[in-house]
Amino acid sequence: MRQPKFKQRKQFSLTDKKLEKKHYRIIIGLMIFGVAYFLFFDTKTIGHDIRYSLYIFWLPTIIGMLTLGIYRKKFLINRFANNSGIAMYTFMTLFYLFQGLLFSYLSFGQVAKMSWDYCNYKTVEQNSEEIIVCPITRFWLHKEPCIDFKFKNRHESFKVSYSSIKDLKDKNEQKYALQINATKGIWNYYTVNSWKIVKK
Repeated sequence: MRQPKFKQRKQFSLTDKKLEKKHYRIIIGLMIFGVAYFLFFDTKTIGHDIRYSLYIFWLPTIIGMLTLGIYRKKFLINRFANNSGIAMYTFMTLFYLFQGLLFSYLSFGQVAKMSWDYCNYKTVEQNSEEIIVCPITRFWLHKEPCIDFKFKNRHESFKVSYSSIKDLKDKNEQKYALQINATKGIWNYYTVNSWKIVKK
């Protein structure tokens, strides 16, 4: 009786390993796709709306984690059943939660973001460009140079090249403003078309 059970567990373990490899390939593929989308298709926006966090990040991510949990229910039960000790349980819980969060964000989250980007793009096409002047709060010229500014009483930031702001290193930020050419999209977001630093 013991030998068939041992063979069954061994077969189950081999099947799990093959499935795990397939899952890791899928995650790596989704990561590559996400990076490519961010580099070549993502648009710069300014603005804030709680609906974006709720419907484009949290809701798809939670749905993705629940879907993954149901899909891998037997695998997770078997993993936790064959391990003992609080330290191991804690490690496995955190590990699989992180794995689920990563997969959910890269799959369900990316689909939600791409859908939102498309709807926002269509809305932007119908609206006219606006000129928005925002007060600059800081020129950051160290690692990853950026310009910090305020838009609708919220802090925003643009990553820039060092050469574009190096001449302003010792200047007083309060004497300058950021002039942004942007078009209003959905909710309270604006798509940035261009920007420049101007004196107040």
